[in-house]
Amino acid sequence: MTMNDIKTGNKRSKTSSYFKYMIFILIFVEILDTYTTNSLNVVVSSISGEFFSNLTENAAISFYQIFVAIATFGMYFVLLNQYLADKIGRKILLVFTVFGMGICSLFIALSTNIVFYTVFLFLLYFFFNSDIWVIYINEESPAEKRAFYTNLVLIGGVVGALLIPVFHSLTTNWRGMTYFAIVLGIPLSFIIFFTFKETSKYLEIKERATTLESHPKLFKDNIKRIFKSSRKTEFIVILGISLIIGLNNIFILVGEDFISDSPLTEGDVDIIVYVMGGASIIGYLITAIIADKYGRKPLCYIYSIIFPISILITVFGTSLSEGALLVVSIGAGLANLSYWGLRILISIITLEIIPTQSRGTGTGLKTLISSVGITVGLIISSIITFNQGLALSFIIFSLLYIIIIPLIYFFLKETKGINLSEIK
Repeated sequence: MTMNDIKTGNKRSKTSSYFKYMIFILIFVEILDTYTTNSLNVVVSSISGEFFSNLTENAAISFYQIFVAIATFGMYFVLLNQYLADKIGRKILLVFTVFGMGICSLFIALSTNIVFYTVFLFLLYFFFNSDIWVIYINEESPAEKRAFYTNLVLIGGVVGALLIPVFHSLTTNWRGMTYFAIVLGIPLSFIIFFTFKETSKYLEIKERATTLESHPKLFKDNIKRIFKSSRKTEFIVILGISLIIGLNNIFILVGEDFISDSPLTEGDVDIIVYVMGGASIIGYLITAIIADKYGRKPLCYIYSIIFPISILITVFGTSLSEGALLVVSIGAGLANLSYWGLRILISIITLEIIPTQSRGTGTGLKTLISSVGITVGLIISSIITFNQGLALSFIIFSLLYIIIIPLIYFFLKETKGINLSEIK
């Protein structure tokens, strides 16, 4: 063995050790992300009841949806965030968003009325929808293991979902649901700042960036690069699918209020949240194995079929006087599995069809369109809910998933195993 072999071996060992450490820390990022994304969704009835105590239940949740719709405009600025990830790097934006999740959770805990709550929720949406960690893991993973490592982080992140019913059962006020995010988010941002490296793919582009053409400095240059690429049609279809996914986010945001307004008790709701967390783990395991082995498209079909069926099962379950807990658990579990399963698959496909120079901007544009869907969905749902209740909103929007199947079949190419450095 030569001295060069020893040095090469040491380098590989250090690289492998750092990659494992990066995965470990990103799991905590995803725990924080998952927790902040969903923790307030299990106390919707408590929040709307406090801020709209003088209104009927349907009216209170209807108005609550309007204020949440306003807060979702914070997601629109994620596009700026992702563009900055292209311009100044992934690391600094990851630190920024993790710190933001922690500090905004603190401000939400201090909110005394719906206006302040909406302002801070606006900021929280901006941070936890950035998903810079997804870019990180996809740019650092080997092509044949990209979906596996992405879903490995997601599986670890499910701890955040499983902690939600734990804290829900321990806290006497909805503000207590923010404490975990405060304690985790702020210190974690400092750990990332001092120990993380910039992604290798971004450094490659930075090294080659000798001209404006090779590394766009302006937002419009990044957008042009995306829509001049050979896979622009696929990206446009991705945007359409993201809009439909966004419209159906109302089940994630206000599903707790719908389930609570049934024969189910608060303890039953906690059990359902546990089931949804467990279903997420199963879904991520399935995705991790199948997406890399058999491709992204087959799973997209399966999740698109399962979601509307699961919503119908959930709605049917809440009308039962007996057996409601079992039926709703099955429906809500499958809904959670298929919703997040399709959403992460679409995120992976997006990263695999966009050039590295514009990858952050492209994922930001996808998030923007999904956010538009969330806002529009909440506004339309608030109108339907005021007159007919939440069930009709859930059913109408879930049926749009049927459209996704032909879009995937006719327009999306399989991206399994693609080399991100070769995307033009």
